[in-house]
Amino acid sequence: MKLKIIYISIFYILFLLSGCGKKLPPTSPDRWAPRVLNVNTVDEHHLRIFFSEKIDTLTPKKLDNFKILNPENGETTSVIYSERDKKGDEVLITVPKLEDMKYSLLIFNIKDIKGNLMIRAEKSFKPSNEKDTIDPILRYTRPSRIRTSAPLDSIILLRFSEPMDSGACGINDFVTTYIDIDSLFVWNETLTEVTLRYRLVKDKICKLFMLPLMPDLSGNSLSEMRILTLTTSDTLPKNRMNIKIIKDEKELTKTYAFLRNASDRLFQDISPVDTTFSFFFTPPDTYFISVVAQDSLDTTGLWWGEKKIAFFPDTTRSVDEEVEVDFIKRDRIPESLLNLYKILSTNIK
Repeated sequence: MKLKIIYISIFYILFLLSGCGKKLPPTSPDRWAPRVLNVNTVDEHHLRIFFSEKIDTLTPKKLDNFKILNPENGETTSVIYSERDKKGDEVLITVPKLEDMKYSLLIFNIKDIKGNLMIRAEKSFKPSNEKDTIDPILRYTRPSRIRTSAPLDSIILLRFSEPMDSGACGINDFVTTYIDIDSLFVWNETLTEVTLRYRLVKDKICKLFMLPLMPDLSGNSLSEMRILTLTTSDTLPKNRMNIKIIKDEKELTKTYAFLRNASDRLFQDISPVDTTFSFFFTPPDTYFISVVAQDSLDTTGLWWGEKKIAFFPDTTRSVDEEVEVDFIKRDRIPESLLNLYKILSTNIK
């Protein structure tokens, strides 16, 4: 009898052990569509939509997926811009100036990250009177950042996330190299798109530097610089200029490098940099490389360095150079470079 009990106990223990390594049943897949939890007004031009879960990046960008409904007369108003935030479960939308009354926000065809579709949602809101403090975004350019085989005479389209102050935007918001911009800017009705007519210098690397200056209707300016590179040639030079900044142990902040042609001092490139960086697509020529930076503690001056470089790379298409910087008074830096540096270091965030 005792042996029987022992055998049964051993069998039971082995049975339990054999089940320990088995996998649990798989969790059921996510089949639930996302839900709109709330809509909050941020300021006079922005609404924030809160979702029950993370949504994909594409469906919130489609402007037709959002409509503002006036319940008194049934009229709808389109939104100007929409984008999911980094957290994934919120969407910030830009809206035109609305009257002081209750509206409904209609939301269509939003997918979560698993692809589940929310067909329609509706939330009421009342516009805010708070001043808009959100910087506009340059969300689209045509042509894009680089264009080869560009026509000599054509147009550039810029599209913004906010209605812009067309009266305050002009050619002084740009730095150009081998490209002429017509001073007549053509805006669309919502002031979110502007068309610029340009003319290039043939066979040159032409640059359009869009400075962080153009303001929206609330006075907020762009917080980034965008560079367009255009050429009538069918290729860009596959050259690279590698630069190392030589400095003491001080910590530099807001460091920018400026590459200018030695002959005419036109800008070939402008870039935020670290202690090592590279200039790309640089045609063989003689250049000035200028570096300007702030000191992390001392605000009485700026770090400055400049070097003249004959850039004629061999078959490797790459050249290594060094630029030494020293801490000097601001008035010793060329005025044009200093003014440009102030714009970049102040407005770019």
